[in-house]
Amino acid sequence: MSLEPKVVDPRNWASFAETTFKRHSPLYWHLFQGMKQDAEIFSLLALVDQNQPVPVLFLCAVQYLLRGEPEHPLAQFFPQLATGTVRPPAEAYPYFRDFCLTHLSHFQHLLPPLRLQTNEVSRCSHLLPAFERVSCHGGHKPLALIEVGSSAGLNLFWDRFGYTYHAGEETFQVGQQGATVQLQCAFKGSLRPSLPAVLPSVSWRQGIDLSPLDITREADRRWLASCIWPEEALRYNLLEAAIAEALADPPHLLAGDACSLLPSLLAEVPAETTLCVYHSYALTQGPAQARACILNQLATHSRQRPIYRVALEIDPDQGWREPHLELFIYHQGEVISQEWLASCDIHGTEMRWLVP
Repeated sequence: MSLEPKVVDPRNWASFAETTFKRHSPLYWHLFQGMKQDAEIFSLLALVDQNQPVPVLFLCAVQYLLRGEPEHPLAQFFPQLATGTVRPPAEAYPYFRDFCLTHLSHFQHLLPPLRLQTNEVSRCSHLLPAFERVSCHGGHKPLALIEVGSSAGLNLFWDRFGYTYHAGEETFQVGQQGATVQLQCAFKGSLRPSLPAVLPSVSWRQGIDLSPLDITREADRRWLASCIWPEEALRYNLLEAAIAEALADPPHLLAGDACSLLPSLLAEVPAETTLCVYHSYALTQGPAQARACILNQLATHSRQRPIYRVALEIDPDQGWREPHLELFIYHQGEVISQEWLASCDIHGTEMRWLVP
């Protein structure tokens, strides 16, 4: 197989992956070390959209294919797939290499259009304090939510989950404590966000994604599971619980380009609500011109009503080493307020609140 030589990682996603794999996934870390020394396998990364987190997306694609062929020896290194004792990560690379070479044609078709669609419900622990802040700004009117890059739309139901926040010896419980989805998050540092006694009311919600995932389809559920790193059993359990919750009342999702869809969608939002547009790990994984177009649409529509934008993003272009949670307020055609609310971990388990 020959590939056109090209710049694989202009946004330096490899540096992010190196650090994050080391913290969260010994298997992916060992596989990535082997890939860097293996030109034939490493060249496959050139098939990935360069705006996507290149090494992460590639390994998710491997897991997706492997879930369809769990009899391959590589599966014995994945805790969710192994039929017996999970084999040591340091021994995995030869089997990984064999699997990749056996599936070259699959990668050629699968990777170019593929997007990372980690519908990580635990990140709702980060979003909740921001939504409470939006609710306060809006006079506690019901929220109208638009999620850009909604994947399967599981996070649109954040108000149906239960939350436990830890701060040293203190514990704060928020939300639906009888829900099947129960999230845990630890506060770092000395500042704490305002947590509501009762979650803000949500009266209208809508998701937008270029390629929404349909949780009723086995292939889409398999892709969601494949976007979770191998060792993280809790994340798999949360995903299954969130899917079960959503199947009872599936989310409303629009397929298409947010820049094209936003004008008409914004016009549909009920007038008696507080309008909040949010996105997590979505806008920074697309072309810069697409992000600029979306933000311009929000500014334009804010001439008719205030718009609150909650952003939970990693931005390698700015050298961010950890996700930032930010709140932007648009009014009369411009951003009138911008707050960096918190520094977060990537999977919703920790956050450092930054504003009084």
